[in-house]
Amino acid sequence: MSRTHYPECRVEVEGGLDREPFDCEDAEVWIESESILISYFDEEGMVVMEGRPGDESGWTLSARSRPWRAFLKPMSEAPGSFAGEIDVEGEITTWRIRLGEPDEA
Repeated sequence: MSRTHYPECRVEVEGGLDREPFDCEDAEVWIESESILISYFDEEGMVVMEGRPGDESGWTLSARSRPWRAFLKPMSEAPGSFAGEIDVEGEITTWRIRLGEPDEA
């Protein structure tokens, strides 16, 4: 099974009623055929989201250490980018991931 590592990714989370917009340019993403792992830092520390393929050709994710869930799907108009919704402590907002260049195997 082949795993692709994308260092230097960008995570953007839109603001909501109780949260400010968030942007991390130091995220990392690992993708295999049946899983995705996303790690980044927000104002509270490290966030690690794990996911499996879900409906609508996207990924269903959950955080390892926080009660968060999310959905991401590829953006056809922006190759290497994903967009979806993230439920952060009961507040649903939009988030995006932009992949960096993959590591050389």
